[in-house]
Amino acid sequence: MLVVYKPGSGRKLQRHVRWLRAQAEQRQIPLSWYETSGFYGRDEEAIRLRLQTESSVVVVGGDGTINLVVNAMCGSSALLACLPAGTGNDFCRQFGYTEMQWRATVFSPHSIALDLGVIGERYFVNIAGVGFNADVVQSLKGQKHGGALSYVWGGLKQLFCAPTIELKTAQGRSLTQGMMLLLANGRFFAAGLQPAPLAQLQDGQLECMWFSAKSWWQRLIVFAAMLVGCHQRLPWVHREKRTQLDIVTPGLAVEADGDLVATTPVTIRSLPGAIQLRSLPGTASSD
Repeated sequence: MLVVYKPGSGRKLQRHVRWLRAQAEQRQIPLSWYETSGFYGRDEEAIRLRLQTESSVVVVGGDGTINLVVNAMCGSSALLACLPAGTGNDFCRQFGYTEMQWRATVFSPHSIALDLGVIGERYFVNIAGVGFNADVVQSLKGQKHGGALSYVWGGLKQLFCAPTIELKTAQGRSLTQGMMLLLANGRFFAAGLQPAPLAQLQDGQLECMWFSAKSWWQRLIVFAAMLVGCHQRLPWVHREKRTQLDIVTPGLAVEADGDLVATTPVTIRSLPGAIQLRSLPGTASSD
């Protein structure tokens, strides 16, 4: 069993590591440990090589580490298990498990097939998009000293200075100027915000959310409404289901799972049942 973790002294991470070591000793299961280096390409290749001889991988960390491992394991038959220990934990948040329940999944014989989103050759587990969300990620530059509140403060700053965007798609649709476009595989991003509450991880589709707010006061209302979960009632929020969207407008940064991953033009699509996640009995379509 391969264990992938981001180096750090966080108490939750250290608790999970100690628990894993004790469980492995008790169950007489050999563990192979990989500490991420912070260099995405190097880490992805190293994990992919390890998974040629491992049938299971445990991620001890947050959304960024899960994204890294998913990109390394996609196409393999390995099972994914998660012990959330990151800043946002948005992917894990969707399952409603407690810490003890997540630990119970690590050695569980049950699993569920989950969709991924794809941008070119890069996979994402939660949400991708262009516009405001990409500007927030760019402004943070990977620094989250305020923990989960970093996303909120970063968002508030960008409300007043992020440029509006205008998108054209190969599907013949032109979106007027607005705040951002999101394509959601999961429901959460930015440490608990739920911009796409109807997104599902197993329906083979992406929730396409277009936020057409332009002025600073419209953006402020959208942001505040999203914090309390009522933004879908606003006239500047539009949603539909899509299996694929081709954005042809050039030069826009594309954000996915908290990282800048591409620049438009891009194709963003759903990849149904791409990974197997260890789960508790009775979770969705566990088998």
